[in-house]
Amino acid sequence: MANRDVTVKTTERPGVRLRQIFVSFAKVGAVLFGGGYAMLPLLEREVVNRRKWCRFEDMADYYAMAQLVPGVVAVNTAMLIGHRLRGFPGTVAATLGVVAAPFFVILAYAVAFDRMRESVLLADAMSGLRPAVAGLMLGVAYTLFARSRTTHLGCVVSLGVTFLTLVCGVSAVTVILLGVAAGAGWFAYGTWRR
Repeated sequence: MANRDVTVKTTERPGVRLRQIFVSFAKVGAVLFGGGYAMLPLLEREVVNRRKWCRFEDMADYYAMAQLVPGVVAVNTAMLIGHRLRGFPGTVAATLGVVAAPFFVILAYAVAFDRMRESVLLADAMSGLRPAVAGLMLGVAYTLFARSRTTHLGCVVSLGVTFLTLVCGVSAVTVILLGVAAGAGWFAYGTWRR
């Protein structure tokens, strides 16, 4: 396992052009609807099946590593694969490729939204979306709570976070930072005890 990890980290392919990396990831980014998780089959088809730049097992490793760092999973995965292919220039090419199409689509959407902001039809549409978004957020919150309540600590943390944000009015960012600090402290304490 350790040997395979070393191979994954150091395998660089100078023969792969930066333009090829950019175009391949731009194609994936252009159809990146549904978030980072929806991109995995598209990325595998392009990088593993079509280009043969890495194996399926390597893709699974990159995808797992991309979830360990902050940021969008699609961009993190693209960065790791680009780095494998051409080092830092490959990282830049893959990142620019995967974000190019979404950037311009969002830019066009923002311009159109700005020009139509006085529209009564648009205001009514946005008002109609609010309950749907609230329902989606409640569904996600319930799913996360259902997963975390399997342990006593998870249940206490979930209820504590809900109390702090909804009843006490503590900022969500503050709660996240407190959670990170508590997790780091718990890990340090466990290490110290061992």
